[in-house]
Amino acid sequence: MSVDDKYTYPGSGGVLINAAGIRDHAQLDEAMNDVASVVLAKIYTEPAPERLDLEYLRGIHVRMFGDLLPGIAGRIRDVDVQATGTGIPYCRPDFIEVNLDTLFRKLEREDYLTGLDPDTFTERLADRWGELSAIHPWRDGNTRSQSMFVAALAQRAGHPIDWASVDVDELRHHRLQAVVAPTAPSPCTSERT
Repeated sequence: MSVDDKYTYPGSGGVLINAAGIRDHAQLDEAMNDVASVVLAKIYTEPAPERLDLEYLRGIHVRMFGDLLPGIAGRIRDVDVQATGTGIPYCRPDFIEVNLDTLFRKLEREDYLTGLDPDTFTERLADRWGELSAIHPWRDGNTRSQSMFVAALAQRAGHPIDWASVDVDELRHHRLQAVVAPTAPSPCTSERT
């Protein structure tokens, strides 16, 4: 069970305040999945933009959750959060924006992973997604919005993702591993209090 904060209903165990008035974790998660699926289907048919940056990621998050979660959609979180059911902390709020800036500048320098052979692309994509997962910029809806961002990155790089062949449990495991054991030290995790 999650802890309440300023974005949740008091005494709800962490259920986010939402436009539908849903007070149950499972029901809210289902509603989030429903709206995210519809938006993902629409966005997936659009060409990837020239710049894959914070504004694009924010736009995805707002399109997915702006109607259901107007209090958090597209807003950089200012509360600490942990990976659901693991206790693994994500980036402290004070370090989110600087780490996002570093990540997006890195992607731009890498020409958004274009021109890489499939193996190198897969390795680099996993690293960058791991970095983004560790930063975890939103209060909720990170995996859903990041999945679309990563799909656009892969499409732009010429290596589209066949989501039907992805083992979701294995993917979650690898994303959490990237948070717990990143290949490079991160200011997100090195200055925890």
